[in-house]
Amino acid sequence: MTKSNFIKDEFTQYPDHFQEETVIVHGGITPDPTNGAIMTPIHLTSNYHMERIGEDKGYDYSRTGNPTRSVLQKHLAQLEHGNYCTTLATGMAAATAVAHLFKPGDHLIVSEDCYGGVFRLFKEVMQPLGIEVSFIDLRDLDTVRDTISDNTRLIWAESPTNPLLRLVDIAALAGIAVENDIHVLVDNTFASPILQKPLDLGAHIVLHSLTKYINGHSDVLGGALITRDADLAERIDYVTNALGIGSSPFDSWLILRGSKTLKVRYLEQQASAIKVADFLAGHARVERVIYPGLASHPDHKLARLQQAGPGAMIGFEVKGGKAGALATVENVKLITLAESLGCVATLIEVPAFQSHASMTPEARAQAGINDGLVRLSIGLENAEDIIQDLSQAFSSI
Repeated sequence: MTKSNFIKDEFTQYPDHFQEETVIVHGGITPDPTNGAIMTPIHLTSNYHMERIGEDKGYDYSRTGNPTRSVLQKHLAQLEHGNYCTTLATGMAAATAVAHLFKPGDHLIVSEDCYGGVFRLFKEVMQPLGIEVSFIDLRDLDTVRDTISDNTRLIWAESPTNPLLRLVDIAALAGIAVENDIHVLVDNTFASPILQKPLDLGAHIVLHSLTKYINGHSDVLGGALITRDADLAERIDYVTNALGIGSSPFDSWLILRGSKTLKVRYLEQQASAIKVADFLAGHARVERVIYPGLASHPDHKLARLQQAGPGAMIGFEVKGGKAGALATVENVKLITLAESLGCVATLIEVPAFQSHASMTPEARAQAGINDGLVRLSIGLENAEDIIQDLSQAFSSI
């Protein structure tokens, strides 16, 4: 089987001293060797010519590997300071690939306020197949230690979490994992490589929904798994190929195209988010604002230590609970009521009825996701226009 993963030394074009902006534009990307094209071509082919049985030019079938996909994988590995990357059809495809690394009887520890689709995957699909899962608050390191058992294989973390924007101490979790010979996965979708690089903090696998910030334009789905561990990379690649869930050439090209503006987009979105969070914190109709950049956030100090900034996601609760939340999101005019996040347009939703509706009410209550929680993903519009739109929406409460 032709593998689509790779070793860093084989592709590194730019030395480590180049700054992040340069790597975002050029990392893993070289002019096409056949014709000199600067932009990576879309290789829309399903199969590849062989001179003899077992002798190919690096590719045999595009489910297994494709030149466009390979460039994206190299690019993302460099962004996350990883050695290996596998890209997949969606963020949930990436989660599914990881879930299939384990066998019945294995035990996983998962953040209790994880993305609703991840909860559904482990609770409704993997547990009936014999995978044991404990959903806990990963900020409580003593609880983490107490939950680890002889059959524990992985700690699954989000930082910040979706949708409550809780941070976990990635280095501390990694230390516990090393002590117990288990792995740590960090979903880095919300922070992106711009704010943190979990592999540098000791994580073993980084997961991304590429649909979100890395692509950033709400026009393609994708997922990625990045690691420095050769054995993990080979297993991930094998499972991805076996399940047939790798990313397509065209999707890979779109994500690669979007990724080149990641930093300029993210920093602008973050700057606006800071202004919007300040506005929300001072508004009479808002009961609580959840944003790592505010001193009121319980993980504010950790955010300052672990991340390069507070990010562009905001959670908030308005007066009136569920009715107030629904009235707010259904009366915005500029902001778009839609699921997903991280794109150029500002999006708003109520997680209990949208992104986390697949969680049971009991699980949402345990995680702290109430019916009045609103999730806001700040886009590239003018911050004052976003604020004005929220202000007029609040008048409907």
